[in-house]
Amino acid sequence: MKTIEELIKEGYEIKRNCTKNGYAGSYISGESYQHWLAYCTRYLQQYYSNDLQTDRFAEVAKKADGNGETYFNKLIGMLNAIKEIPPKGEEVSIDNILEKIFKNFHRCAKSIMNRHARRTTLEINDEYDVQDLLQGILRLFIDDVRPEDYVPSYAGGNSRTDFYLPQYSTYIEVKMTRDGLADKEIGEQLVVDVARYGEMCDTLICFIYDKIGALKNPYGLIRDLESLSSERMKVKVYITPL
Repeated sequence: MKTIEELIKEGYEIKRNCTKNGYAGSYISGESYQHWLAYCTRYLQQYYSNDLQTDRFAEVAKKADGNGETYFNKLIGMLNAIKEIPPKGEEVSIDNILEKIFKNFHRCAKSIMNRHARRTTLEINDEYDVQDLLQGILRLFIDDVRPEDYVPSYAGGNSRTDFYLPQYSTYIEVKMTRDGLADKEIGEQLVVDVARYGEMCDTLICFIYDKIGALKNPYGLIRDLESLSSERMKVKVYITPL
């Protein structure tokens, strides 16, 4: 699919090639110009059907071929006005949604502390608090979120993951730093998790909430854990705040 920026650039190129001189002055006309007008109209009708600019564009485009630069400039102006609006057919990927959730988690946790009239709120003091808030946020975007989903035993013990997103074949492991649980300890725990889930999902997300700033080398931890990705399973690590 072409972008509106590409259509605008293409329009200027066609204008240069299709501009002609007549007795009443210059005008724009030609097969390529007609094709561009028709393509842009169909494009807007498909991806911006509810925008007023789409109807205006179609009306002006009907009169543009064989007329002067004024019509062309109006069309370009409308394309520029609409180009910052996401097309309705463009879907946001689950990867982008999850990335925004994890990267903005700390901001969310801080914002709910300041409630109206000092009403009670959820204070994030341990991993269970993190899981409670995260579950609520996830359910805003994903219908099937399974907390504490049991997985087959590993090394002789029963196991369960913090969250399972079956639609996306994704497990989420949640960690929160505290005294005595920083880079080395969290890294060791998550290495075990990577081994445990290696044949069971497409993606393992390790979410580490470092509220107290205990991690000395968060970027190194991210690099080391994500390097454990395999052809079977991708490992993604998010640490907040960074």
